[in-house]
Amino acid sequence: MIAVYIHPESLTKAQYDEVAAKVQAAGTPPAALKHHSCFGEDGQLMIFDVWESQADWDAFARELLPMFQAAGVNGVNPAIMPVVDFVQP
Repeated sequence: MIAVYIHPESLTKAQYDEVAAKVQAAGTPPAALKHHSCFGEDGQLMIFDVWESQADWDAFARELLPMFQAAGVNGVNPAIMPVVDFVQP
C-alpha cells in the first residue's frame, strides 16, 4: 500500500468539485483506492489517499493530473510514501 498526499499551491472547493465531477464522469474511482479525504480551508485544500499499489496510483494519476491542470490547479506534486499500518474500523 502507498499513501498519496497532494498539497497544491492553491486548491479551492470549486476546483475540487470540478475535478471530482470529472472523476465521477470517467467512472467511479477504482477499487484499489482504499481511502480518500480532502481537507483544509477553501483555497488551501489538501488531499490524502491510500492506494493498494504504486501501479494502481500511477494508472489513475495519468487521468487525474490532467484534470487538475484543466481546472487551473497549479503545483500538484503528489508525495508518495509507503503505508506502514492501515486500520479500518
